[in-house]
Amino acid sequence: MFKKILCPVDFSKYTENIIAYAVEIAKKFNSELHLLHVIPNLSYFTPYESFMTPENIIALERNIEKEIEKDFEKISKKIDIPYKKVIKSGVTFVEIISYIKEESISLVVMGTHGRSGIEHILIGSVAEKVVRKSPCPVLTIRPEGMAFTMP
Repeated sequence: MFKKILCPVDFSKYTENIIAYAVEIAKKFNSELHLLHVIPNLSYFTPYESFMTPENIIALERNIEKEIEKDFEKISKKIDIPYKKVIKSGVTFVEIISYIKEESISLVVMGTHGRSGIEHILIGSVAEKVVRKSPCPVLTIRPEGMAFTMP
């Protein structure tokens, strides 16, 4: 039913829990698992920060990618099936939707941080945007221990 499952990861403290759901679903359906991390496009900060020269942005992105690789190494020990890891740069929800379309993903399993009230209005929700724009089903997981509060 689900040939390819995408699990966007942000390496928050809830990442392992959310990946566990994706792994179990992938096992059940014998699916290909994709883990995607999106690095925010740092060039957006260039007009505001004088130290953000193109060279500094490239160096910073390389350092971030090295850290992301370390994070992937940590979680890979807990994943007992083959998976594809992908690192992209850009606007998170846009990159997720693009990847879904490019790779013909059939299910997205992702966490929601449970923002509410003014924080949700100001920051928005990547999960909400993915749910609204995804061409395939999206399973959102509220991290264990996150309480729901009415806005």
